[in-house]
Amino acid sequence: MSIREPQKALALFIAAFILCGCVKDTTLDAGLERKVVVEFVLTDDTIQSLYLSLTKEPGEKVAPPVQETEIRLIDVTKSKELNREIVLNEFVRVSDYQWTLDYAGIPGHEYRLEVKVDGYDPVWAEQKIPEQFELVTAAPGHDMGLPKYVGYGAFYTIDSVPEYLIIRGMQRNKETGEYGPVEELCSDYPGVEEINATGRFYDGNRKWRTGTGWGEAPFVYHDSPVEGTDGVWTYMFPNLIGKELHDGFLLINRVEENHAGLDNLYDFGNGKGFCVSGSFYINHGYYDSDYNLIDYDEYLLISSLSPDYGRFVKDTYQFKKVHDGDDLSSIYLRDNIYSNIQGGLGIFGAIVSTVTVFYGNNQDTAPVSKIEL
Repeated sequence: MSIREPQKALALFIAAFILCGCVKDTTLDAGLERKVVVEFVLTDDTIQSLYLSLTKEPGEKVAPPVQETEIRLIDVTKSKELNREIVLNEFVRVSDYQWTLDYAGIPGHEYRLEVKVDGYDPVWAEQKIPEQFELVTAAPGHDMGLPKYVGYGAFYTIDSVPEYLIIRGMQRNKETGEYGPVEELCSDYPGVEEINATGRFYDGNRKWRTGTGWGEAPFVYHDSPVEGTDGVWTYMFPNLIGKELHDGFLLINRVEENHAGLDNLYDFGNGKGFCVSGSFYINHGYYDSDYNLIDYDEYLLISSLSPDYGRFVKDTYQFKKVHDGDDLSSIYLRDNIYSNIQGGLGIFGAIVSTVTVFYGNNQDTAPVSKIEL
């Protein structure tokens, strides 16, 4: 199986997410001097983008671009290992506000960003790229003495949750065959942030469905979970019913082991697991007419964020809510948005992403064309 196509689509989703807060018009309160605004999110992708501007003064329509500047990215970890400073300074200006660097960040390495804009004091920040990771399936099969929907559900162990985690979904369009984003997601993990909550709630997507899942076998729909003999299954998640849906992604802040909300998660005997679902089609595989698996229909994009970037994402989305509701008051919120840029404003963050198949219906072995959706 090749997942090149979904990986390519997800790469665009990552880029769109990273750029969502870039080059914001940051307006100064009267009497304050201009500041340098830096936004740089380091990834393990091959090209990095940095955004640089100055704060607006009252009455200015756009943030003024900088003129002469020097940008240095120092690999602190490698510098210590080699006992000499390892500097990446080949940033190329591609627009008034954007610079790019041909470089892939190294997970686990610490970096220092230094920016010198002509006429302003230098600004700097330090950041560590999260380690590569993947969510570990909590219920790999159904022969565990568990309810059948648990054995088949998209459950993940809580031990694998980094400090800040973003989960997004993608799925193949049934008509075009193209991959696109899953519009709404939810989870029973207690650390889900409410910044993009929709006010709508998960109801199971559709009725509970049971059947043998082979060929033309009929399906029977029920209003609640149904246990049965081998070959009879259900695939919706009752533990999520009533959980609030979130627009486009889940931002999760890891909770401590003694958090009361963890008591409500399902215990798999070797640890607790949390569930993810939403407006997925719940199609596991894409088959040809001979039942040969061509590709998977649904994926999760799972991103580990550095703590600084996690706080920044949370604040910028809260800022956006206020900004959309009241344009005038938003100019006073500058200091409420988290920044780790010393001597300036903005963010130097880091993010590492992986792609995994969404096993929302991993017991389904019938071709998509023969499943009633």
